[in-house]
Amino acid sequence: MTKAPLVIFDLDGTLIDTAPDLAAALNHCLGVDGHEADALEVVRPHAGHGARAMLTAAYERRGQVLSEPDMLLALDRFLGHYEAHIADASLPYAHVVPAMDALAAAGSALAVCTNKREGLARLLLDTLDLSVRFAAICGADTVQNRKPHPGHIEETIARAGGSRGSAVMIGDSAADIEAADAAGVPSVLVDFGYAPDEGARRKASIQISDYRSLTPKLITDLVASRA
Repeated sequence: MTKAPLVIFDLDGTLIDTAPDLAAALNHCLGVDGHEADALEVVRPHAGHGARAMLTAAYERRGQVLSEPDMLLALDRFLGHYEAHIADASLPYAHVVPAMDALAAAGSALAVCTNKREGLARLLLDTLDLSVRFAAICGADTVQNRKPHPGHIEETIARAGGSRGSAVMIGDSAADIEAADAAGVPSVLVDFGYAPDEGARRKASIQISDYRSLTPKLITDLVASRA
């Protein structure tokens, strides 16, 4: 018997626009080292790649390569600031909450599969009163191998009590789409996210530009097409 659909969301750049608070944490680190702040639109394309990648890119823009000890200090500063200000400006994307309501009303379960640390993911979702919606929240440190490894999605499915044959992955990056493809799960690329590159566009089962397109019928059609 086929289980009800399980709709799995990536977090940063897919479910929630976290770039403003991530940029603020990055600019806090830059300020400590005497650098001027980066504009949000400079930071936004890197916002879904993790703190280390954001710091590396920011210091490279200033002609600097951080040594590992300096990187670890910067990571501590970044994460400390970010945790203290995790939802000062971060908000769910437009229309995603009504879309989740409609999916749940139609019988779908929801889950989160993110390369953010699980503790930070839960703190963010708790602060935004969203955690209760999800049957599982699976972070980068929840699993042995994070996205684009398919095991990250497979573990999320298991923790949510779903099945691979009835799951759909929603994401904004190649890591999301490649993980779904490798796991044999259909995928939806949100083209308004942080990193919808051409590889992700080619591999995604479908692209959407607005969460009003994420309907129960779309999910059931994707599940049926993969079956």
